[in-house]
Amino acid sequence: MATLTPPGFRPATLGAPGAVPIPGQAAALPPARPTLVWLASYPKSGNTWLRLFLANYLLDRTEPYPINQVHKMTFGDMLAEPYVKLAGKPAGALDAATIHRLKPRVHRLLSTQGPDLILIKTHSALFVEDGIPSITVPATRATVYLVRNPFDVADSVAHHYGLSLDDAVSSLCSPGSELHGDGLRTLGQKIGAWGSHATRWADARPLKPLVLRYEDMLRAPFDAFSAVIRHLGVTHDAARIQRAVGFASFEEARSQEDRFEFLERSLQAEKFFRVGRVGKGFESLDEGQRRRLIEANREAMRRFGYLDADDRPVL
Repeated sequence: MATLTPPGFRPATLGAPGAVPIPGQAAALPPARPTLVWLASYPKSGNTWLRLFLANYLLDRTEPYPINQVHKMTFGDMLAEPYVKLAGKPAGALDAATIHRLKPRVHRLLSTQGPDLILIKTHSALFVEDGIPSITVPATRATVYLVRNPFDVADSVAHHYGLSLDDAVSSLCSPGSELHGDGLRTLGQKIGAWGSHATRWADARPLKPLVLRYEDMLRAPFDAFSAVIRHLGVTHDAARIQRAVGFASFEEARSQEDRFEFLERSLQAEKFFRVGRVGKGFESLDEGQRRRLIEANREAMRRFGYLDADDRPVL
């Protein structure tokens, strides 16, 4: 089973979108509200970029939003706190089956914690286990799913988690891939292989997914982020979008990271905002590594435009 949690990994610092107390195990939960917006992606596919854009846009910023406060705008669904409160046990005592059984209650609870739009960052795979789905439909308002060329994902995953390129490629090809929590603040999460992750989210019509390619976000950011705003059903303001795009740019985020350590950088990585361009992974991987990614994820790579009909990579 492939994991993306090398020794010394420091989990992202994420926070809940509100200060509403979480009831204990015996407390009755309010009905679910369709408020959760899942910001979903395989790791290292542009999720932080999307969150920075939304922070700048939704708050109508007149100067760039601080990268180290982006956790205040989203809830990370690997956070242990709601599971601990509902189970009445510490995070280290919660096994995977217990965590999964609690998901509908946690999602139901989160859906009541703020206004009509609550942003939830997730890398979770979509699956159903013991009749329980990993993502709860009645609590969902919409989904934005980010997909990125697996060559570039593998290169970025290797850097972020301190893995070899071979191990990073293996993680993108393995149905058993998962993120491990720290047993205190964060919990583990199944992510699976890159191809199944992308296709299941893209096909999950009850979750109302908008699928965005990282490459299109880079090449036409105004169009891509305009689509996000329309999909979420919030006020569309072209000037505001253009300003938020600039405030969330790679250059701005990298400039902030140069001045202030980014809390979501793992201890294994020199930088979180490292390259941010298309094709870096293709250059870094050797032919065998590229072939392994293609063989394990061929159909999804074709579907999302990363392979042509003859299996030639498209960058």
